[in-house]
Amino acid sequence: MVSFYIRNKKSKTGSIRCCVQPKGQRRFSFTVANSKIDISEWGMGQMKTGKGKQANSQIQNRLNRLRDLTATFYSLYYQSFSTYPTQEVYLEFLGSNMTNEEYFEKPNKVKLLDLVERITLRRITGKELNKGKEFSHSTIQSYNSLILSLKKFQEIKGKKHYYLEEWLKMDIIEEYEHFLTEDRQMSLNTIHNRLKVLKAFLQIGVNEGLIPFNPFKKFKKVLYTEDSDVVVFTKQELNDLEELDFSDNPYYDRIRDQYLLYLWSGVRKSDLKNLVKVINPTTKVYTFRAEKTGETCQVPAFETLRRLGEKYDYNFPDPYSDTIILEEIKNICQLIPSMRITVEKKSTKGGKKVREYKKKYQMIVIHTARRTLATLLVDAGLPYHQVMKITGHKKLTTLQKYIKSEADVDGMLAVGNGLLR
Repeated sequence: MVSFYIRNKKSKTGSIRCCVQPKGQRRFSFTVANSKIDISEWGMGQMKTGKGKQANSQIQNRLNRLRDLTATFYSLYYQSFSTYPTQEVYLEFLGSNMTNEEYFEKPNKVKLLDLVERITLRRITGKELNKGKEFSHSTIQSYNSLILSLKKFQEIKGKKHYYLEEWLKMDIIEEYEHFLTEDRQMSLNTIHNRLKVLKAFLQIGVNEGLIPFNPFKKFKKVLYTEDSDVVVFTKQELNDLEELDFSDNPYYDRIRDQYLLYLWSGVRKSDLKNLVKVINPTTKVYTFRAEKTGETCQVPAFETLRRLGEKYDYNFPDPYSDTIILEEIKNICQLIPSMRITVEKKSTKGGKKVREYKKKYQMIVIHTARRTLATLLVDAGLPYHQVMKITGHKKLTTLQKYIKSEADVDGMLAVGNGLLR
């Protein structure tokens, strides 16, 4: 595993090189510190020793200690982490001048959940920021979801806790993934989210020096997602929604109007308050910065937005919570005949393909509004880069995932029927 050599034996003097051949890895070499010798004193892989060569014996003893140190380091590292150290890790160890006992001295073990809960609390309270800003509510929610699933995983496994170092093995990560799939019957995209957040916290463990590597990166763990079936409003359905008469139901009237703001601005949920603050009767565009990306959004003063501004005298009421909007907008959309049609929804849940049939209004979510505006604008011929100015997307590929165009049936029929003439 460890050998020594002289690179250029034709010179009168030279430094001793150490060659390390780790198991299952490429070998590497480095110059032994303070090892310049007379080449004539070098034999077959070691110093010439014997009577009158006490200086050579001292050098050889150093090489022997280095060989023993290296062999022991690799053995203890594998026992601790079930993998061999990289060249960088080994050279860092040598540079530290630590003994193996010092390097492998067991620190107080850190529990994974303790780490996750500690970091989560710091981010909730604003003691730790994300590029100078507080972490978003959705990000904190994803942390809490991870905490809940890890607690349930421990309960199922009959363990009080898992230490951080236990997650260095892919076996435990795959067991957790299997638990999310089979026991919790989660969708593929939800599992992706849990594993992505777990990966992020393990990286924090690496950054804090608690574990030597992130297993997701080291073992190149692939996290899978899938495009979920979603619906968007047609142009006619947009008009139908706006024309619904709720003069006798002020509650539904406000719910519908709030959703129209979503539909005609394409804003994320976190940006609705930013939008209504800049809606005014004098400009052609409403400009604000998106909370999530920091990008400037430029929402044109569409007629519906102007009408809503006039309706509320540009003094919009405080928005309802997303939970209320999500529940009530489905009830409102039942009143539109075309949204009572049955649509197919396919997804992967519990590791199996699931096919469901639902009414279109049942598949409406807050994000449906954002997808709708992006889709209709692109279908109408507005260039992608212009749509991105409205939606505040940073990447074209992300915007393209939003586009859910339906087939132009009238156009298809016109072309097809023309072929028969």
